[in-house]
Amino acid sequence: MTLKSEVILEQIAKYGKKCNTTPYLVGGYLRDKFLRRKNHDIDIMLESDALKFAKGFAKEFGYPTPIFYGRFGTAMIELGKNKIEFATARKESYDEDSRKPYVTSATVIEDLARRDFTINAIAMDLMSKKIIDPFDGKKDIKLKIIRTPVDPEKTFFDDPLRILRGIRFATILGFDIEDKTKKAMKNNAKRLQIVSQERIADEIMKILMAKKPSQGFYLLEETETLKLILPEIANLREKNTKHPCKELFDHTLQVLDNAASLTRNHAIRVAALLHDIGKPRTLKVNNGKVSFHRHEIVGANMSLKVCERLKISQKEAEIIYNLIKYHLRPHLLAKENPTDNALARFIREIGTNMKGLFIIAQADITSKNEKKVKLAREKILSLYERIRMLNKKMKLAKFKLAISGFDIMDILKIKPGKQVGLVKKKLEEMVINGNLQNKKRELIKYLKNLELKDIIGDENAKSGCVVGTMEN
Repeated sequence: MTLKSEVILEQIAKYGKKCNTTPYLVGGYLRDKFLRRKNHDIDIMLESDALKFAKGFAKEFGYPTPIFYGRFGTAMIELGKNKIEFATARKESYDEDSRKPYVTSATVIEDLARRDFTINAIAMDLMSKKIIDPFDGKKDIKLKIIRTPVDPEKTFFDDPLRILRGIRFATILGFDIEDKTKKAMKNNAKRLQIVSQERIADEIMKILMAKKPSQGFYLLEETETLKLILPEIANLREKNTKHPCKELFDHTLQVLDNAASLTRNHAIRVAALLHDIGKPRTLKVNNGKVSFHRHEIVGANMSLKVCERLKISQKEAEIIYNLIKYHLRPHLLAKENPTDNALARFIREIGTNMKGLFIIAQADITSKNEKKVKLAREKILSLYERIRMLNKKMKLAKFKLAISGFDIMDILKIKPGKQVGLVKKKLEEMVINGNLQNKKRELIKYLKNLELKDIIGDENAKSGCVVGTMEN
């Protein structure tokens, strides 16, 4: 059974009393305790040797030996969901071109002063339960304000990652950033160049996972950090062009919020954020009419580089690529009355990305006219239900041809190459359209009765050129 965090804290206090050392609860766990939010990351700060205390505490209660992080001077114990980190109170100083601090020992008050925001600069003496709050962090929590405990210019100059952390806290907690703090964020935005891409990516992804992520991206824009870390999104803001088109930046953030209300899947949320990044590059205005021809293709290609910067896995980057590439298709199909065969080809083409694609499609319907939005979403949902039932019946999303490329080569006496793919695609199309049964014996029989040119045509049989993807 997992120990409750309250029990662990009582044990830490008990051990502190035993060895005459005062342990202080600090950081996010205490902040979230005041906010009545769950948090399993427990930070303990001591004015004495924290590593020695952690080792003795673990031994006292039969817990695993702490993992020591020499670089940070901390010790970690994991107990189920709970992560307990012990650290000695410290002061920090920085070089201009580095986030890596020089560390010296300090008092509790000095340690709280070097923390990022007042809401995180509160301590509780675990033995007396006394709250130590020299920078009015509790008041700021009540007022829902993000503010630095010391001069914000120094805070963000020393560690510019705190700019993104502040925006992340404001977004997740629904807080406002104090004007002086926000101004300092803007003044020091260019300092983010000394921060590793991994740390920047981590903060962006955390902002994306907020209940209303748009707040974070508006703050990123306001502090002039968005153009530095995600220029593709910053470029969606109109540059005083005169054409009858909705504001792409605002539309994108509305789509992101809509998607966030439908899913916690971060790949889908990233796709929602990036779905229109190809529009600025494809914008054309002819006779007052706006077009973004093939923006979905351009955007899908651009998304791969963004995903690389955000440290997104190749597998998820491919999902995001496909969601962006095909995000217009549900809307086009919803306007038509496609046949089952057309939908079957669509299902086969999109595969397991179908659910995510329709979340993007729903989210992408934005208008001040609520009736118009309601009707458009009803059409999208009706189409999705039809696709879902068809897929359930035919199992198309996970469709697999009963014969392999090796079988095709053996029967038709052809070498590995593009022609094998053409034959396979033709067979898949015939099976989906109901002209062939997806049984190995039937497919082999069909191939044995024909020559290669009869299946894929004279030109393809000779040249092996690639056919395009199926379009509805």
